[in-house]
Amino acid sequence: MTLKLLNLEELKTAYETDLREAFPPAELKPFSAMEALMGKGIYDPLCLQDEEGTALGYLLLWKHRDARFLLIDYLCVPAKRRNGGIGARLLQAAFAYYPASAVFLGESEAPTGDSGADEMILRRLNFYARNGARTLGYDCALFGVHFKTICWSREPLPEEDVILQKHREIYLEHFGEEKFRRYIQIPLHPGEKPFPVTDWTED
Repeated sequence: MTLKLLNLEELKTAYETDLREAFPPAELKPFSAMEALMGKGIYDPLCLQDEEGTALGYLLLWKHRDARFLLIDYLCVPAKRRNGGIGARLLQAAFAYYPASAVFLGESEAPTGDSGADEMILRRLNFYARNGARTLGYDCALFGVHFKTICWSREPLPEEDVILQKHREIYLEHFGEEKFRRYIQIPLHPGEKPFPVTDWTED
C-alpha cells in the first residue's frame, strides 16, 4: 500500500464518486471550498492505494499556516472496502507521512442522547480511541453541529491552550472574524448550546 497526495483533478474525481457516496450532502462541504484551500497550499488530500493504484481510502487534511497542525477534514473508506482495517492503516500511514512533531486534530460528532443516532457516533469515537486518539478537554460546534475534539502526535502534545488557539486559527483564517462568530464555536463552553444548524457556506 502507498499513500499518494492527490492533485486537484484527482480530488474532484474522488469527491464526485467515493466522497459523495460516503457522506450525506449536509456533511460534505462544497468542492469549491476544497479547491480554494488547495489553492492556498493548505489542503492535503491523501489517498491510500493498493499495488494496482486502486483507491482504498482517503484522508483530507486542512493545514494550519505553520504546517505543523493538521485538521482531519474527512476520512473516507469506500463502501466495498469497509470493515477491513483500511481506516486504521490510513491513519497510521498519514502519521508516518508527516514529521513526528506534526499534531493531528479531529472533530468527531458528540453523542446526542438519542440511542439510535448515537450508535454510529460512538462507533466513530471508539474507532479513533482504538487508534490512539486523545480526547481533548474542549468541545467545538461547527455550523451548529456539536463535536468532540480529538488529537494525536508522535511527540508529546503541546499544551491544550496552544492546540485550541491553532484550531481556532485554521477556521479564522479561512472565514474571517465575522463568519467565524456566526458559524464557529471553538471552544463550545460547558452548557453552551450550538448555533442553529446551517449548511457550510462560503458566502
